[in-house]
Amino acid sequence: MENRKKYDYDVAYKKDKIKRIPLDVQLLEYEALKEQADSVPMNTFIKKALNAYTGQEIFKV
Repeated sequence: MENRKKYDYDVAYKKDKIKRIPLDVQLLEYEALKEQADSVPMNTFIKKALNAYTGQEIFKV
């Protein structure tokens, strides 16, 4: 029962607070990015790159 409450909460939270941004890249481009990211998760790497590109701290990473 507790797991169901958590699941329902997570689904509602994502519906209200999260917006997915699709980013399609070719496999070779992804591999090159992954190499640059080293051990940093790809999501964090992309957010840091976007912060650097905009010159603003939009993402708290």
